[in-house]
Amino acid sequence: MGRSWLAALPNLVDELCHAWSLSVGSTLDGGNWAYVARVRTADGTSAVLKVALPTPQFASQLGTITAAAGRGYVHLYDADPARYALLMEPLGPTISTAGHPVEHVLDVLAATLREAWQIPRPVEASVQPGADKASGLIEILDQWSALGEPCTPRLIAYARDLAERRAAAFDLRSCVLCHGDPHADNALAVLSPRAGAESGYVFVDPDGFLCEPAYDLGVAMRGWTDHVLRADDPIALTHGWSTRLADATGLDEQTIWEWALIERVTSALYLMLHGHQAQGRTFLDSAERLIESA
Repeated sequence: MGRSWLAALPNLVDELCHAWSLSVGSTLDGGNWAYVARVRTADGTSAVLKVALPTPQFASQLGTITAAAGRGYVHLYDADPARYALLMEPLGPTISTAGHPVEHVLDVLAATLREAWQIPRPVEASVQPGADKASGLIEILDQWSALGEPCTPRLIAYARDLAERRAAAFDLRSCVLCHGDPHADNALAVLSPRAGAESGYVFVDPDGFLCEPAYDLGVAMRGWTDHVLRADDPIALTHGWSTRLADATGLDEQTIWEWALIERVTSALYLMLHGHQAQGRTFLDSAERLIESA
């Protein structure tokens, strides 16, 4: 699918430029799943054009950004679902490039998430039994053997126990529409102050699914592997982060910490399943340090 999509991309961009009266400027880093470029509309307004690979995830991303109406998320100017295209407000650099201490970044992510979580939950929203996020992550943990047992059985058992606890605690009434991947590379600076972006940043690329909000906070602190690996007391360090996030949001500190540990391990296995062995290894090594006294 990727090669055929790339071959068709120039014509697709031309069609969108004609439909929306756009002139294309420089391309931007859109990751592995999209073409992203700076554009100008006919009246000279700056914007960003994103053309995504045709995947099922696009619908939830579009639905989330549309429902947010700029609150905690990038403003959507227009969309063409048939072409998997979005026309959005231009944004500045990610907070990951700003050189801030971890604690400041977590403060900004928490403040931005508080805005993002205000999206009204659809009246008909439901999650089928076994389809909650924790249950999905348990399936990733089950790939440990297939990957050649890249970490200790103790770490997998510990992460699985936490994931089973979160699955058992799932309650639709306490769910929000989570971003799903609110790490520092997905938080971009707004170019000027505006309502819905009081933190100075907004999110892009949401997964958009129902889960308890502590999940998003766990994702926000799952990384920072270099800090964890070199810390004298990594457990105290990460509990300090989760306490900071709990104080900022009124959520439970231990639940945030547990989600972060689950995500640290499952992200490692996911990376390894997709060929990123070294990056996955770093996540696993940092996770092992977090259960040393467990």
